[in-house]
Amino acid sequence: MKISINTNLLAHTSAMVQRAASNKDTHPALSGLLLTAKGNELTIQATDLDIGIKKTIGPVDIANEGEVLVNAKYFSDLIRFLSEEEIELEHNPETGKLNVLYGLSSSSLNLYNPEEFPEIPMEKVKPLASISQATLRNYIKKTSFAAASNHFKPVFTGILFDFSDGQLTLVGSDTHRLAMIKSDQFKEAELTGQFVVPVRTLTEIARIIEDSESEISIGLADNHIVFFIKEEQFYCSSRLIEGYYPNYQQVIPDSSSNIFTIGSESLIKALDRAALLPIDPKSIQSIRMKFNPSQLTITAFSEKMGELTEVITDLEALNDESFEVSFNTRYLLDIVKILNPETKTIQIGLNSSLSPATIKNPSDEKYIYVLVPLRTG
Repeated sequence: MKISINTNLLAHTSAMVQRAASNKDTHPALSGLLLTAKGNELTIQATDLDIGIKKTIGPVDIANEGEVLVNAKYFSDLIRFLSEEEIELEHNPETGKLNVLYGLSSSSLNLYNPEEFPEIPMEKVKPLASISQATLRNYIKKTSFAAASNHFKPVFTGILFDFSDGQLTLVGSDTHRLAMIKSDQFKEAELTGQFVVPVRTLTEIARIIEDSESEISIGLADNHIVFFIKEEQFYCSSRLIEGYYPNYQQVIPDSSSNIFTIGSESLIKALDRAALLPIDPKSIQSIRMKFNPSQLTITAFSEKMGELTEVITDLEALNDESFEVSFNTRYLLDIVKILNPETKTIQIGLNSSLSPATIKNPSDEKYIYVLVPLRTG
């Protein structure tokens, strides 16, 4: 293989693709970037078997076609630090190394066996739907934070993609909270069903795609879900998380007997201050919220540092009842930070001090957050 390529283009693509490579040394091929030069295009791939990314760039000046497997992190970092506009990559079959030529300087990189690189299931994709990149990024942002980092039921470490009834619904939950968003703004294919995608995959997708109305397609290949943009020759595949995702509709209250609308700026500032109180690492940081028709009083306690009381008068109540409830501070603050940029008010619906609360933007019926209160003494 011998090619000449724009340095910035190679650096950008390598940095994107190498995020799918393994950072462990147990299987060298999984920590590599597979570079395939063919025709006038260069295809770069990486996978750790859980996630795979493939991107083709061109036109590239290819003197000799070929394929090499190089360490992903070192190669990507090296290219990123090169200042020359054009560089050359040349495989030396005698030494079994990849020569990187830049100006009067060069590097000679050890290679892995490309035959050990596993096939990424990106061909013969059965299309599910197409959606704008901006919309998908927004949906990932509004659901992934609610999923669990670790859970004995792996489905709760992923995001549910539910294609049914002409809608796409994304759900994230760690069983203590749930974020759900619905959309009919996508092009649906014939396939329907529920698929649980790892949060890590979606985090990488959100980093890669643009905040634009250009479409990204979603499809299935074997037991993988594939996100792809054909025009840009970009593919990202991910294994699906196996297991039954519980009926999320049953978790969402049909209605709330007590509804309070609070100024989002006032609420986020109060919660930010409450979150400053240090707690025992083994404890859950919590706040107590006392609602009445004219004001909301938030109290927080730290055995080490003291107490905090916040009074918010920027509040409207649906009825004249008073209400008290306790929440995990971070769990409530997470959703308030999500909603604050898009609404001046946040609506909290309550039925009892222990039943799930609903939190949402009053003008958006497609996105809802359900938070289970804490039992406090």
